[in-house]
Amino acid sequence: MRLARSLFLSTALVASALTMPAMAQQATLASTMAALPPALRAAVQTGNGAAVQQVILTLSGGNTQRQGQLASQVVQAAEQMLATNPQAAVNAAGAALEVVRTTAVQTGAPQQTETVVTTAARIFVNPVAIQVAPTQVAGLAGTAVTVAQATGNPTVAASVASQAVIVAEQVVATNPAAAVQLAATAVQAVQSSTVQNAAPTQSMAVATGAARIVVQPAAQQASPTLSATVATGVTQVVSNPTVYQTSPAAAVQAMSNSYSTVTSQTVSAAAPAAAQTVTQTLNQASTNTQLSQSNSANAAQVNAILGGQAVTQQPTTQTATTTTQETTQQNTQQQQQNNNTTTPVVTDPPPVFTASPS
Repeated sequence: MRLARSLFLSTALVASALTMPAMAQQATLASTMAALPPALRAAVQTGNGAAVQQVILTLSGGNTQRQGQLASQVVQAAEQMLATNPQAAVNAAGAALEVVRTTAVQTGAPQQTETVVTTAARIFVNPVAIQVAPTQVAGLAGTAVTVAQATGNPTVAASVASQAVIVAEQVVATNPAAAVQLAATAVQAVQSSTVQNAAPTQSMAVATGAARIVVQPAAQQASPTLSATVATGVTQVVSNPTVYQTSPAAAVQAMSNSYSTVTSQTVSAAAPAAAQTVTQTLNQASTNTQLSQSNSANAAQVNAILGGQAVTQQPTTQTATTTTQETTQQNTQQQQQNNNTTTPVVTDPPPVFTASPS
């Protein structure tokens, strides 16, 4: 009898432990939904993105600050809906992004714009969202990166771009063209030295993820010219000493993948000049003393890449932390604190590309 009672109590406790988080999540969703104006709440619940956007514009009465506030409320509700209605969540987040995509809203509601893009990025990188609508999510992730760039906040731009690359890697098997397009948008977002110096770890994550995408034959076949521009941009990003020192091994691997991409038969036929540009960048990297200070094997490894040899990853003098991918629930403010460290500053390289489809 005691054993049976003990088992009963244990089962009840386990069931309670499993039920309480779900109940708390439902309560949070209900509270978030209740905060929305009735018409907007109804539009969000239907999952009609166009209706959500129209209601926001109507309720705001042309006030851009109000538009930003409503878009922020919508995307926060969308994040709470993700577990129970992922398609509606994606549609609502997309509508919120479209609202803050305009320059007027970005200027009139800058803080709300940042909230929308960072929250939307968390939604799009979630495996549930990717599984439900991979192509739609890839497109919206690209929009999020574009809006993040427009905020003028380099850490926000780099953070959202790093999450976009995670999405791109998840969809490359089913839609390689969309993956390459998204990778190109993400690399462009971290192309400036301002972003790289403010958020070197995230910039490295973008570059290494993008390089892994375009080195794949399917990606090259789908978008050979854009694969070339991605590879060209990647080598310039990881050759920045500020970025390189976060993870020399990852930088060298990205260089190797990029060189393999531009020298492949498919890509070199479509963009013959890319191999010359990448080779020039790698030659400069092999003699860069700042890179050698972070990695004593830098010159040998880069020369091995240019010689078509396998790169041997040797112990380095790396002093910075290893590059890590952004997780879906990281706090943006914490990222800003962690990334705003004093590091070697370099000047912008010449612009190498615009993220246009091949």
